[in-house]
Amino acid sequence: MARHMRQPLAVCVGGGTGQPQVLRALRGHGWELAAVVAMADDGGSTGAIRRAMGALPPGDVRNCLVALAEDPASDLARTLQRRLSFAGNHSLGNLLLATLADETGSFVTAVREIERQLGCIGHVHPSTTEYVTLRGITRDGRTIRGEEMIGHGPCTLSRVWLDPETPAACSDAVEAIRGADLVILGPGSLFTSIIPNALVPGVAEALRETSALRIFICPKADTQYETWGLAADEYVMALYDHGLEGCIDAVLVHRAETGEGTGTRMFRALTADEVAADAARRAFMATRRFPYSEDVLPHIHPVRADKEVLAHLRDLVPIVEVRDFTLPNAPTAHDPVKLASAIEGVSGWHRSLQR
Repeated sequence: MARHMRQPLAVCVGGGTGQPQVLRALRGHGWELAAVVAMADDGGSTGAIRRAMGALPPGDVRNCLVALAEDPASDLARTLQRRLSFAGNHSLGNLLLATLADETGSFVTAVREIERQLGCIGHVHPSTTEYVTLRGITRDGRTIRGEEMIGHGPCTLSRVWLDPETPAACSDAVEAIRGADLVILGPGSLFTSIIPNALVPGVAEALRETSALRIFICPKADTQYETWGLAADEYVMALYDHGLEGCIDAVLVHRAETGEGTGTRMFRALTADEVAADAARRAFMATRRFPYSEDVLPHIHPVRADKEVLAHLRDLVPIVEVRDFTLPNAPTAHDPVKLASAIEGVSGWHRSLQR
Protein backbone atom coordinates (compact mmCIF):
# COMPACT_ATOMS: atom_id res chain seq x y z
CA MET A 1 0.00 0.00 0.00
CA ALA A 2 1.37 3.41 -0.91
CA ARG A 3 2.50 5.57 1.98
CA HIS A 4 0.02 8.34 1.16
CA MET A 5 -2.88 5.86 1.49
CA ARG A 6 -1.95 4.91 5.04
CA GLN A 7 -2.79 6.66 8.25
CA PRO A 8 -0.33 9.54 8.72
CA LEU A 9 2.35 8.68 11.26
CA ALA A 10 3.01 10.98 14.23
CA VAL A 11 6.20 10.29 16.20
CA CYS A 12 6.61 11.85 19.64
CA VAL A 13 10.24 12.29 20.72
CA GLY A 14 11.00 12.91 24.37
CA GLY A 15 10.52 11.33 27.77
CA GLY A 16 9.18 12.11 31.21
CA THR A 17 5.52 12.93 31.86
CA GLY A 18 5.01 15.17 28.82
CA GLN A 19 5.41 12.48 26.17
CA PRO A 20 2.49 10.24 27.27
CA GLN A 21 0.41 13.41 27.51
CA VAL A 22 0.95 14.10 23.80
CA LEU A 23 0.19 10.48 22.89
CA ARG A 24 -3.09 10.68 24.81
CA ALA A 25 -3.91 14.03 23.19
CA LEU A 26 -3.48 12.63 19.67
CA ARG A 27 -5.44 9.41 20.19
CA GLY A 28 -8.58 9.33 18.09
CA HIS A 29 -7.41 12.06 15.70
CA GLY A 30 -6.52 9.78 12.79
CA TRP A 31 -2.80 9.41 13.48
CA GLU A 32 -0.76 6.25 13.62
CA LEU A 33 1.32 6.83 16.75
CA ALA A 34 4.86 6.07 17.89
CA ALA A 35 7.11 7.27 20.68
CA VAL A 36 10.91 7.59 20.68
CA VAL A 37 12.05 7.64 24.30
CA ALA A 38 15.25 8.97 25.90
CA MET A 39 17.36 6.32 27.64
CA ALA A 40 19.34 8.40 30.15
CA ASP A 41 16.92 8.35 33.11
CA ASP A 42 18.62 7.23 36.33
CA GLY A 43 16.30 8.52 39.05
CA GLY A 44 13.69 6.90 41.29
CA SER A 45 12.58 3.33 40.60
CA THR A 46 14.14 3.41 37.15
CA GLY A 47 17.53 4.40 38.55
CA ALA A 48 17.44 1.73 41.23
CA ILE A 49 16.64 -0.93 38.63
CA ARG A 50 19.42 0.34 36.38
CA ARG A 51 21.94 0.06 39.19
CA ALA A 52 20.74 -3.29 40.50
CA MET A 53 20.25 -5.07 37.17
CA GLY A 54 22.37 -3.11 34.70
CA ALA A 55 19.12 -2.61 32.80
CA LEU A 56 17.98 0.06 30.38
CA PRO A 57 15.65 2.59 32.05
CA PRO A 58 12.08 1.24 31.87
CA GLY A 59 10.01 4.03 33.48
CA ASP A 60 9.33 6.43 30.62
CA VAL A 61 8.86 3.51 28.21
CA ARG A 62 6.29 1.99 30.58
CA ASN A 63 4.31 5.24 30.72
CA CYS A 64 4.21 5.49 26.92
CA LEU A 65 3.11 1.85 26.61
CA VAL A 66 0.20 2.50 28.95
CA ALA A 67 -0.71 5.69 27.07
CA LEU A 68 -0.85 3.66 23.84
CA ALA A 69 -2.71 0.69 25.34
CA GLU A 70 -5.93 -0.30 23.60
CA ASP A 71 -7.63 0.47 26.91
CA PRO A 72 -5.39 2.60 29.17
CA ALA A 73 -7.85 2.02 32.03
CA SER A 74 -7.78 -1.78 31.72
CA ASP A 75 -6.83 -3.98 34.66
CA LEU A 76 -3.49 -4.84 33.01
CA ALA A 77 -2.60 -1.22 32.23
CA ARG A 78 -3.41 -0.12 35.78
CA THR A 79 -1.48 -3.08 37.19
CA LEU A 80 1.65 -2.13 35.25
CA GLN A 81 1.49 1.33 36.86
CA ARG A 82 0.94 -0.04 40.35
CA ARG A 83 3.78 0.60 42.80
CA LEU A 84 4.69 -2.15 45.23
CA SER A 85 5.54 -0.83 48.69
CA PHE A 86 7.01 -4.19 49.71
CA ALA A 87 9.37 -4.13 46.70
CA GLY A 88 11.14 -0.81 47.09
CA ASN A 89 8.12 1.13 45.72
CA HIS A 90 8.98 -0.08 42.22
CA SER A 91 6.15 -0.10 39.69
CA LEU A 92 5.26 -3.59 38.50
CA GLY A 93 5.71 -2.44 34.90
CA ASN A 94 9.30 -1.37 35.54
CA LEU A 95 10.15 -4.72 37.10
CA LEU A 96 8.41 -6.61 34.30
CA LEU A 97 10.16 -4.73 31.50
CA ALA A 98 13.61 -5.06 33.07
CA THR A 99 13.15 -8.75 33.89
CA LEU A 100 11.64 -9.59 30.52
CA ALA A 101 14.52 -7.81 28.77
CA ASP A 102 16.97 -9.85 30.85
CA GLU A 103 15.11 -13.07 30.07
CA THR A 104 14.90 -12.46 26.31
CA GLY A 105 18.25 -10.71 25.99
CA SER A 106 16.61 -7.75 24.25
CA PHE A 107 14.95 -4.64 25.66
CA VAL A 108 13.16 -4.06 22.34
CA THR A 109 11.75 -7.59 22.42
CA ALA A 110 10.48 -6.95 25.94
CA VAL A 111 8.78 -3.73 24.79
CA ARG A 112 7.14 -5.50 21.85
CA GLU A 113 5.78 -8.22 24.14
CA ILE A 114 4.20 -5.65 26.48
CA GLU A 115 2.78 -3.86 23.42
CA ARG A 116 1.16 -7.16 22.42
CA GLN A 117 -0.24 -7.81 25.88
CA LEU A 118 -1.71 -4.30 26.08
CA GLY A 119 -3.00 -4.33 22.48
CA CYS A 120 -1.15 -1.06 21.89
CA ILE A 121 -2.37 1.14 19.07
CA GLY A 122 1.20 2.30 18.34
CA HIS A 123 4.83 1.49 19.07
CA VAL A 124 7.40 2.62 21.63
CA HIS A 125 11.07 2.78 20.62
CA PRO A 126 14.10 3.47 22.82
CA SER A 127 16.35 6.04 21.14
CA THR A 128 19.30 3.73 21.83
CA THR A 129 19.70 0.31 23.40
CA GLU A 130 23.18 1.14 24.70
CA TYR A 131 23.70 1.89 28.38
CA VAL A 132 24.26 5.66 28.49
CA THR A 133 24.83 8.24 31.20
CA LEU A 134 23.93 11.91 30.85
CA ARG A 135 26.52 14.53 31.79
CA GLY A 136 26.19 18.31 31.81
CA ILE A 137 27.74 21.62 32.65
CA THR A 138 25.88 24.46 34.36
CA ARG A 139 25.98 28.11 33.41
CA ASP A 140 28.21 28.79 36.38
CA GLY A 141 30.71 26.15 35.22
CA ARG A 142 29.91 23.11 37.35
CA THR A 143 29.99 19.64 35.78
CA ILE A 144 27.22 17.26 36.83
CA ARG A 145 26.87 13.54 36.18
CA GLY A 146 23.59 11.67 35.88
CA GLU A 147 20.12 12.62 34.66
CA GLU A 148 18.66 12.81 38.17
CA MET A 149 21.40 15.16 39.39
CA ILE A 150 21.23 17.28 36.23
CA GLY A 151 17.45 17.60 36.49
CA HIS A 152 17.71 18.74 40.11
CA GLY A 153 21.09 20.45 40.02
CA PRO A 154 22.21 23.76 41.45
CA CYS A 155 21.92 26.00 38.38
CA THR A 156 20.56 26.38 34.85
CA LEU A 157 22.25 24.05 32.36
CA SER A 158 24.46 25.23 29.54
CA ARG A 159 25.22 21.96 27.74
CA VAL A 160 24.69 18.22 28.12
CA TRP A 161 26.25 15.18 26.47
CA LEU A 162 26.07 11.39 26.63
CA ASP A 163 28.66 8.97 27.91
CA PRO A 164 29.53 7.24 25.63
CA GLU A 165 29.11 10.22 23.31
CA THR A 166 28.12 8.30 20.15
CA PRO A 167 25.82 5.41 21.10
CA ALA A 168 24.21 3.48 18.27
CA ALA A 169 20.63 4.46 17.55
CA CYS A 170 17.81 1.94 17.81
CA SER A 171 16.94 1.09 14.19
CA ASP A 172 13.19 1.09 14.91
CA ALA A 173 13.44 4.66 16.25
CA VAL A 174 15.36 5.85 13.20
CA GLU A 175 12.93 4.16 10.81
CA ALA A 176 9.92 5.69 12.58
CA ILE A 177 11.32 9.23 12.40
CA ARG A 178 12.38 8.89 8.77
CA GLY A 179 8.94 7.59 7.79
CA ALA A 180 6.92 10.04 9.87
CA ASP A 181 4.50 12.66 8.61
CA LEU A 182 4.71 14.55 11.90
CA VAL A 183 7.47 14.60 14.52
CA ILE A 184 6.78 16.21 17.90
CA LEU A 185 9.59 17.18 20.26
CA GLY A 186 8.36 17.60 23.83
CA PRO A 187 6.80 18.84 25.94
CA GLY A 188 9.14 17.82 28.70
CA SER A 189 12.34 18.66 30.49
CA LEU A 190 14.62 20.19 27.88
CA PHE A 191 18.02 18.85 28.91
CA THR A 192 16.94 15.55 30.46
CA SER A 193 13.98 14.34 28.35
CA ILE A 194 14.20 15.96 24.90
CA ILE A 195 17.83 16.70 24.08
CA PRO A 196 19.19 13.24 25.10
CA ASN A 197 17.36 11.77 22.10
CA ALA A 198 19.02 14.27 19.75
CA LEU A 199 22.44 13.37 21.18
CA VAL A 200 22.13 9.88 19.68
CA PRO A 201 23.79 10.34 16.25
CA GLY A 202 21.40 8.20 14.20
CA VAL A 203 18.35 9.86 15.75
CA ALA A 204 19.79 13.34 15.09
CA GLU A 205 20.41 12.44 11.44
CA ALA A 206 16.87 11.12 11.06
CA LEU A 207 15.49 14.34 12.54
CA ARG A 208 17.49 16.34 10.02
CA GLU A 209 16.57 14.20 7.01
CA THR A 210 12.90 13.35 7.62
CA SER A 211 10.32 15.02 5.39
CA ALA A 212 7.93 15.24 8.36
CA LEU A 213 6.67 18.48 9.84
CA ARG A 214 8.74 18.88 13.02
CA ILE A 215 7.00 20.64 15.93
CA PHE A 216 8.64 21.61 19.21
CA ILE A 217 6.20 22.03 22.09
CA CYS A 218 7.83 24.53 24.39
CA PRO A 219 7.27 23.73 28.07
CA LYS A 220 4.42 25.70 29.55
CA ALA A 221 6.11 26.37 32.84
CA ASP A 222 9.51 26.03 34.43
CA THR A 223 10.58 24.51 37.68
CA GLN A 224 13.76 25.43 39.50
CA TYR A 225 16.96 23.79 38.21
CA GLU A 226 17.86 22.77 34.67
CA THR A 227 16.04 25.48 32.66
CA TRP A 228 15.45 28.05 35.39
CA GLY A 229 14.99 31.48 33.81
CA LEU A 230 15.10 30.44 30.15
CA ALA A 231 12.61 32.17 27.84
CA ALA A 232 10.85 30.36 24.98
CA ASP A 233 13.39 31.46 22.36
CA GLU A 234 16.24 30.25 24.59
CA TYR A 235 14.71 26.77 24.63
CA VAL A 236 14.93 26.69 20.84
CA MET A 237 18.45 28.08 20.87
CA ALA A 238 19.46 25.30 23.27
CA LEU A 239 18.07 22.73 20.84
CA TYR A 240 20.09 24.35 18.06
CA ASP A 241 23.20 24.29 20.24
CA HIS A 242 22.76 20.52 20.58
CA GLY A 243 22.65 19.79 16.85
CA LEU A 244 19.04 20.48 15.91
CA GLU A 245 19.44 23.73 13.96
CA GLY A 246 17.25 23.45 10.88
CA CYS A 247 15.28 20.58 12.47
CA ILE A 248 12.34 22.57 13.82
CA ASP A 249 9.57 23.78 11.51
CA ALA A 250 7.10 25.00 14.13
CA VAL A 251 6.96 25.88 17.81
CA LEU A 252 3.90 25.80 20.05
CA VAL A 253 4.18 28.37 22.84
CA HIS A 254 1.98 28.78 25.89
CA ARG A 255 0.91 32.25 26.89
CA ALA A 256 -1.97 32.67 29.28
CA GLU A 257 -4.71 35.02 28.10
CA THR A 258 -4.43 36.90 31.37
CA GLY A 259 -0.81 37.91 30.92
CA GLU A 260 2.33 38.13 28.83
CA GLY A 261 4.04 35.17 30.45
CA THR A 262 6.76 37.33 31.96
CA GLY A 263 6.92 35.66 35.36
CA THR A 264 10.38 34.24 34.81
CA ARG A 265 13.57 35.44 36.49
CA MET A 266 17.26 35.09 35.69
CA PHE A 267 18.95 31.84 36.62
CA ARG A 268 20.99 31.64 39.76
CA ALA A 269 22.94 28.99 41.62
CA LEU A 270 21.10 27.47 44.57
CA THR A 271 22.57 27.03 47.99
CA ALA A 272 23.00 23.53 49.43
CA ASP A 273 20.20 24.23 51.93
CA GLU A 274 17.79 25.22 49.15
CA VAL A 275 18.58 22.09 47.15
CA ALA A 276 18.04 19.91 50.24
CA ALA A 277 14.78 21.65 51.16
CA ASP A 278 13.37 21.26 47.66
CA ALA A 279 14.42 17.59 47.51
CA ALA A 280 12.57 16.99 50.79
CA ARG A 281 9.45 18.71 49.44
CA ARG A 282 9.54 16.62 46.24
CA ALA A 283 9.97 13.41 48.26
CA PHE A 284 6.95 14.36 50.36
CA MET A 285 4.84 15.17 47.29
CA ALA A 286 5.74 11.82 45.71
CA THR A 287 3.79 10.14 48.54
CA ARG A 288 0.63 12.17 47.90
CA ARG A 289 -2.28 11.25 45.64
CA PHE A 290 -3.38 14.75 44.68
CA PRO A 291 -2.03 16.85 41.75
CA TYR A 292 0.81 19.31 42.16
CA SER A 293 -0.31 22.91 42.50
CA GLU A 294 1.25 26.34 42.64
CA ASP A 295 0.81 26.33 46.42
CA VAL A 296 2.90 23.22 47.07
CA LEU A 297 5.49 23.80 44.34
CA PRO A 298 6.39 27.49 44.70
CA HIS A 299 9.36 27.24 42.32
CA ILE A 300 7.06 26.84 39.28
CA HIS A 301 6.70 29.87 37.02
CA PRO A 302 5.64 30.46 33.40
CA VAL A 303 8.19 30.32 30.61
CA ARG A 304 8.64 33.85 29.32
CA ALA A 305 6.94 34.48 25.97
CA ASP A 306 6.56 38.25 25.67
CA LYS A 307 6.57 40.22 22.42
CA GLU A 308 10.36 40.47 22.28
CA VAL A 309 10.80 36.74 22.82
CA LEU A 310 8.17 35.88 20.21
CA ALA A 311 9.77 38.23 17.67
CA HIS A 312 13.10 36.44 18.13
CA LEU A 313 11.38 33.06 17.90
CA ARG A 314 9.91 34.02 14.53
CA ASP A 315 13.44 34.77 13.32
CA LEU A 316 14.51 31.28 14.42
CA VAL A 317 11.55 29.12 13.32
CA PRO A 318 9.20 29.33 10.30
CA ILE A 319 5.96 28.81 12.30
CA VAL A 320 5.26 30.08 15.82
CA GLU A 321 1.83 29.26 17.23
CA VAL A 322 0.93 30.99 20.52
CA ARG A 323 -1.98 29.63 22.53
CA ASP A 324 -3.30 29.42 26.05
CA PHE A 325 -2.77 25.78 27.11
CA THR A 326 -3.85 26.34 30.72
CA LEU A 327 -5.00 23.20 32.53
CA PRO A 328 -6.56 23.89 35.96
CA ASN A 329 -4.50 22.67 38.94
CA ALA A 330 -1.68 21.53 36.65
CA PRO A 331 0.76 24.42 36.18
CA THR A 332 3.31 22.44 34.15
CA ALA A 333 0.89 20.39 32.00
CA HIS A 334 -0.75 21.37 28.70
CA ASP A 335 -4.50 20.96 28.33
CA PRO A 336 -4.68 17.87 26.05
CA VAL A 337 -7.70 19.08 24.08
CA LYS A 338 -6.08 22.46 23.36
CA LEU A 339 -2.80 20.73 22.57
CA ALA A 340 -4.40 18.37 20.05
CA SER A 341 -6.20 21.32 18.44
CA ALA A 342 -2.97 23.29 18.07
CA ILE A 343 -1.08 20.32 16.60
CA GLU A 344 -3.90 19.58 14.18
CA GLY A 345 -4.09 23.25 13.16
CA VAL A 346 -0.38 23.58 12.40
CA SER A 347 -0.09 20.21 10.66
CA GLY A 348 -3.23 20.84 8.59
CA TRP A 349 -1.98 24.26 7.51
CA HIS A 350 1.38 22.73 6.61
CA ARG A 351 -0.25 20.01 4.49
CA SER A 352 -2.33 22.60 2.63
CA LEU A 353 0.87 24.45 1.67
CA GLN A 354 2.33 21.25 0.21
CA ARG A 355 -0.60 20.64 -2.11
